[in-house]
Amino acid sequence: MSSSANILRAITRKDLKRCYVRRLHEARSVAQANIELIEIGGHCFVLKDFYAHHPLVRAIWGRRIIAHEWRIYKRLAGIEGIPRIYKRLNDYAFIMEYVAGGRIPHRRDNDLTPKFFERLKRLVAEMHTRGITHGDLRRKNILVKPDEHPFLIDFASAFALKGHGNFITRALFRRLKKIDELTVLKLQAHLLPGTLTVDEERRLAHTPWYLSLGRFLKKKIYRPFKHATRKRKK
Repeated sequence: MSSSANILRAITRKDLKRCYVRRLHEARSVAQANIELIEIGGHCFVLKDFYAHHPLVRAIWGRRIIAHEWRIYKRLAGIEGIPRIYKRLNDYAFIMEYVAGGRIPHRRDNDLTPKFFERLKRLVAEMHTRGITHGDLRRKNILVKPDEHPFLIDFASAFALKGHGNFITRALFRRLKKIDELTVLKLQAHLLPGTLTVDEERRLAHTPWYLSLGRFLKKKIYRPFKHATRKRKK
């Protein structure tokens, strides 16, 4: 058992108040958990927690997401670039490794190099060999450590292929895998123009119809709905 696991072994929810450092991400919908930075025994950890939600949301949605993501992290255990999980606090929360890194920048005048994206592509490929697709490779879910090593977080939308799967799940996995790969290429093309290979440029130019549809729905329906919901709350 690791030293971190030993430190966390006896921790309960009642102990968390004295361990709280700051909130890393506040849930903006019932589908999102609060992400807290906690410090225990001089070590920093991340707490993913649905406890602050309405009891009905916790019981129906939070329980499912926590269980799903815990299983995903267990399947990806040992891959460099995937945070380690340490303790399932209860049905609504778990504690995991804290990665000291920032999100991928939005601006093109950044310090990233092609080496970072080569590492990110290898990380995504290794994730796929475990039968897992991420499904939400946005900037906020890709961390950059100071040494330009990528880390992937937030597997709430991940798809897991069970065993060899069947015809339908294998076909779905192939499409979701392609979405992950093209999303990484799109990020690289935006942040580091001119660094894609000829083959990568070709792949990016021939975006599958289902990915184009997803982007259209996100831009024209999801984002306006989300912004309108936030305005009503204010």
